[in-house]
Amino acid sequence: MKKKTKGIIFMIVVVIAFIVIFDNQPVEVNREIRHNTIHKREDIKLVMDKAIDSMDQDGITITDVYYDGMESQTFEKNLIHDGYQDAIVVYLDFHTGFFQAPPEFGKNASVSGYQYECVQNSQGEWVLFGNGYR
Repeated sequence: MKKKTKGIIFMIVVVIAFIVIFDNQPVEVNREIRHNTIHKREDIKLVMDKAIDSMDQDGITITDVYYDGMESQTFEKNLIHDGYQDAIVVYLDFHTGFFQAPPEFGKNASVSGYQYECVQNSQGEWVLFGNGYR
């Protein structure tokens, strides 16, 4: 083989190795609690964990999850008025993959402010109420 061909093959192998290495690296999810005057921090963190777990699927890379009491206050109050003991709404920011992504988001998309809503049932457990944009 010519040196030029060997060099090209070597570069292709190196590029593929880097893609495999960096594609499998876990991404640290930034968590933030903003403007909380109502809920226990432990409850908010629990709902954040539930949101991350529910969105943990191939093709989605979550970058941020946050609670903002000023943003979610009205929606939480409406859920409580509907008969639930308590409600917490957290927000997710994430990216979808270029080659693989859930069809509802599309490929290679950036999503911000995706709501994950949990209500507290009569047994005191936090359960999913809904998610999406409202």
